[in-house]
Amino acid sequence: MPSSIKLGKIAGIEIGVHWSWVFIFGLITWSFAGGILEQYYPEWSDTRRWGVAVIVAIIFFISILLHELSHSLVAKARGIHVEGITLFVFGGVSRLGREPESAGEEFQIAIVGPLTSLAIGAGFAILWLGLQGPSPEAAAIAGYLAFINGVIAAFNMLPGFPLDGGRVFRSIVWARNRNRLRATRIASKLGEYVAYALMAAGVAQLVFLSNPIGGIWMFIIGLFLRNASASSYEQLVLQTTLEGLTAGEIARRDFTPIPPDMTMDHLVSEMMLVGHGRCYPVVAGDELLGLITLTDAQQLDRKHWPTTSVYSVMTPFEKLRTVSPQEGAAAVLQLMSETDVNQVPVVEGNRIVGIISRADILRLIQVRRAVAVEN
Repeated sequence: MPSSIKLGKIAGIEIGVHWSWVFIFGLITWSFAGGILEQYYPEWSDTRRWGVAVIVAIIFFISILLHELSHSLVAKARGIHVEGITLFVFGGVSRLGREPESAGEEFQIAIVGPLTSLAIGAGFAILWLGLQGPSPEAAAIAGYLAFINGVIAAFNMLPGFPLDGGRVFRSIVWARNRNRLRATRIASKLGEYVAYALMAAGVAQLVFLSNPIGGIWMFIIGLFLRNASASSYEQLVLQTTLEGLTAGEIARRDFTPIPPDMTMDHLVSEMMLVGHGRCYPVVAGDELLGLITLTDAQQLDRKHWPTTSVYSVMTPFEKLRTVSPQEGAAAVLQLMSETDVNQVPVVEGNRIVGIISRADILRLIQVRRAVAVEN
């Protein structure tokens, strides 16, 4: 999940916030100011209640950040590149450059998050005990923060992949059967069961306990976990299927380069309409100038085709998403998904060596998976 707002770096790890975090930050502030503080400290002014509530929300924010940061620091210590941490509506996510390569590595990275939350909760519990006499109000707030960090640890240890508990469970299964993909399938299936249980609990709160906010929230969390569990397994399947393949190996080299002065009318009528393809590199000598597709032609008024060159319509090289021949095939597919493009040129400098289309990769995945099943 990419960050919407970048906050800076800690230990070389980029910290960002997704726009959805604003919702949870506001919800915690509102529920604390208008609920807990108003109930237990009605004598406080509105300004004081809301000020304390904002401070509590910030501390909650820091607690989630420390939880995710612990994952990232252990991953870095194990030699895994960490692209960054993003905080979003359901907590946070550490964007690791690769999957753990062993069950032990997986276990260490996964377990440290809940342990960090438990340690933070224990620290606030000690504050709660120490502040009972001198400042009962501060003690109550510390007690609440101890409780909420305990909840974070407990929730993350649910055996639902890709939660921390699900990853710990996967590491145990992985260590026993020595097959990461099979372990992920088992952990993912268990994650779906946990998600359905959360959704059912949400419906029960909504219908039987007259708790609409809590019920809806739990149902949404369950729905999110179900989707995340299924997509995490599918992503690993794709990575495993394409493992070892590079962009240079899967690129089509039977592309047809066209000169920049070719008219759009000639391109469409003499090449596209006779079945020579939908995507063409515009080349001058050995240099790739840009890429032109059927979509580009459709966006230009037909009456201008005879007088318009492909050079003036193409997507220029500097705006193209390109990859090197050494780039991994899985990374190319991820790039296509993230940028919503269907073709990616494979280049060495400014020289094109091939073109990869999304359809080509998907066909390759189908073939390799079919062969794997047959074997």
